[in-house]
Amino acid sequence: MKKIYISIITFIFILILCIPTYAENNTEITSKACILVESSTGKIIYEKNSKEKMYPASTTKIMTALLALENCKLDDVVTVSDNAIKSISADYATVYLNAGEQLTVEQLLNILLIPSGNVVGNIFAEHISGSNEAFVKLMNKRAKELGCVNTNFTNSYGLHDDNHYSCAYDLYLIASEAMKNDTFREIVKKTSYKLGPTNVYPKDDRIFRTTNELIKPSSKQYYYENAIGIKTGYTSQAKNCLVAAATKDGLEFITVVLGAGTDSKGTSLRYTETKKLFEYAFNNYSMKTLREANDVYKTVEVKNGTKDTKKLDVLVKDKIVALVDRDNIYNTTLPEVSFDENKLKAPITKGDVIGHIKYNVEDITYESDLIASHDVKKSYLKYIIIGIIIVILIILILMLKNYISKKYRRKKSKYTQFRI
Repeated sequence: MKKIYISIITFIFILILCIPTYAENNTEITSKACILVESSTGKIIYEKNSKEKMYPASTTKIMTALLALENCKLDDVVTVSDNAIKSISADYATVYLNAGEQLTVEQLLNILLIPSGNVVGNIFAEHISGSNEAFVKLMNKRAKELGCVNTNFTNSYGLHDDNHYSCAYDLYLIASEAMKNDTFREIVKKTSYKLGPTNVYPKDDRIFRTTNELIKPSSKQYYYENAIGIKTGYTSQAKNCLVAAATKDGLEFITVVLGAGTDSKGTSLRYTETKKLFEYAFNNYSMKTLREANDVYKTVEVKNGTKDTKKLDVLVKDKIVALVDRDNIYNTTLPEVSFDENKLKAPITKGDVIGHIKYNVEDITYESDLIASHDVKKSYLKYIIIGIIIVILIILILMLKNYISKKYRRKKSKYTQFRI
């Protein structure tokens, strides 16, 4: 009987071990639209209505900041105009600056992005393009350049307008481009910013605090330790919006959540659903190294190389790292390799590109050049041998010619003697 119990327990234990385990896959999102993308590859992990027209509210400021960074120097001094201030209605006046106040572009970027200063949108519009109308054209032009598919801006800071719209996918494209700028990355992860005295305002008591609860450690309900920005937005028409980024274990993801509401307890779903998307991404994906930089792909023999240099290691120039689903991390992926036969001839210089290697992993292409490990000197032995053969042939021909000539002369001499 004891043996039967042991057998049953053993069977159950083995059965438990054989049951597959899966990372949490609870990504049901109630917000109207969202997208989750891995930054380095652009791979879309999850999306919902990602290209559907939505109102972006203050996430618009990401584009304004991007254009300021692309068209201005950080230490450029900008004067706040009376028109920039007065064109903001009281409902949209989130920070207070003074007409005639002189601020640097860097200071203005902090005020634009951290407390979501609407007036700064107008200030940048006037400084960069001369007017809001001209700046809006620049915004829409840049959106098209980035590949946006459903975006049209009518103002620089997110004032509601039926014709001012974007979509989750487009806001990801804009945010992704902005996050390539180190200054932008540093600003959007700040929880506060203190503005010092200026030419008009002598005090240093203006402290601006972030609107993004995701990056505030004091916000116990919404704080996410891996978050590194980016920008919130809200209007009654747009509802709660959030463009966010998070990094962990060498991975970086960008999320966009639009049209988020609140649950029955009053919890803001733009934060909780953003956290849910990030957790899903970090739990289910990782980076797999396919090739290290300077890995030897193969060794080839360069036919016209010298004996000492013709054995050539073909190196992978760049490290190739792929984003993979954890369930597939141990799958072997075979590369597609091509060589330029015209470049596999001596002389070859160390580092010369002689081919290309690429992997296709889950519909994403990862690639690198293949380069030469060392100099390959051209061998002239073949030409020397050919030269020697030619010389020998010439000598043989001359000898043959001389032999024939002597034989002819002897024959002629005999013939002459006979006639005499």
